Amino acid sequence: MNEHFINTWVPNCELGRIHSLREPIAKRREREGKHFDTSHSLAQAIIKGGKTGSKKGSPVDCLVISSEFELMGRLLVNDLSKDSKRSGLWRQEYYLAFLEEALEGKAPGLGNIVLTAEQPSQFVLDLFRTPTAGNHQDYTVVVIDATAFENGGTLIIDLEIGREEGEVGFYLFDGDNELSTTEEIPKGMLTWTWGEPGDTRQIIHRFDQGQFFKLGATGHWARNEPCINAFRAKITVVENQTEPLEEKRLESNEDTPDVVLDKAHPSQEILAAFRAPGPGYQDYTVVNIDTTAFENSGTLIIDIHVGSGDTSGSFDLFRDDTEPPTEGYPTEAISSVSGIRPGKAGKIRHRFAGGKVFKFGATGDWYGEKGRINAFHAKISVEEH
Repeated sequence: MNEHFINTWVPNCELGRIHSLREPIAKRREREGKHFDTSHSLAQAIIKGGKTGSKKGSPVDCLVISSEFELMGRLLVNDLSKDSKRSGLWRQEYYLAFLEEALEGKAPGLGNIVLTAEQPSQFVLDLFRTPTAGNHQDYTVVVIDATAFENGGTLIIDLEIGREEGEVGFYLFDGDNELSTTEEIPKGMLTWTWGEPGDTRQIIHRFDQGQFFKLGATGHWARNEPCINAFRAKITVVENQTEPLEEKRLESNEDTPDVVLDKAHPSQEILAAFRAPGPGYQDYTVVNIDTTAFENSGTLIIDIHVGSGDTSGSFDLFRDDTEPPTEGYPTEAISSVSGIRPGKAGKIRHRFAGGKVFKFGATGDWYGEKGRINAFHAKISVEEH
């Protein structure tokens, strides 16, 4: 330790992260009259370091902590030899490089990806495998650092599965959850989804304060032959908003890009989110659709697919001079489809005479818990008459 940082090696059994040793260690401390003061700032930093976890776990963690007790880096003792060999460095050289990265602010070992307000979205490309004999799961783990979002937010994980052999389950856990390979149904998971080769899936989870998460990908254990397949994940955090409902709605309208259709490009696709407004209210995500290039007449077609989040969506089409309401029924909508459940699809068709500009509004239905967020994908096109 010096004026810049603290470097310490901590047995994970002392932090209670090895379940089978929790009771013996508690009895030993009681017998010896020792008390582990978890309220101390240094202890809090060490405990926070233990919450990032790893695929296989580790008996001892090497932690780098600043003089202000902020976590700067984490290295698993089990990974020291393996990773140093992979990098072509001696153990001592790899350890020194780890310390240097921590002091440079690169936060080594604190998460495969780190999300912030400045960089709220990142991509991960990795592989998953079917479990080996005797195991139900063989996790590829992505550690997600969302601690920068102090007021919480919504974690959205868009998943693409490769076209090789092998089905896959994706499980989301809290960062301090130890992932067991022997459990047929993983315990402590926050949410999950399953897919086959070539599928796209989505995980959505709302959280109230900044934290770590673990995304575990594992092949389907029922297969007889071993399989390896790829997956790609776009991991995004939408930060919780504190503005009143009307202000938030107006801001989202201004930030949503317009869709401009013409004869050369009669179709566009958008991917966005909507929010449950609470009973009796509306909280529209608005997309402006410009069809003025179609001077005669046509049919506007909007194919809608709702994400797998835990709230249904309602979708309304308005004229350009109509302001979508903030409460009550959308009586001025010229076409609507409502109550589309998660994972389901719907369609809006509207015939128009002479090119016009429309407003397409997406909002949660009145039966979902206020503030819940779900995603939607819309293919917007015009058939010219």
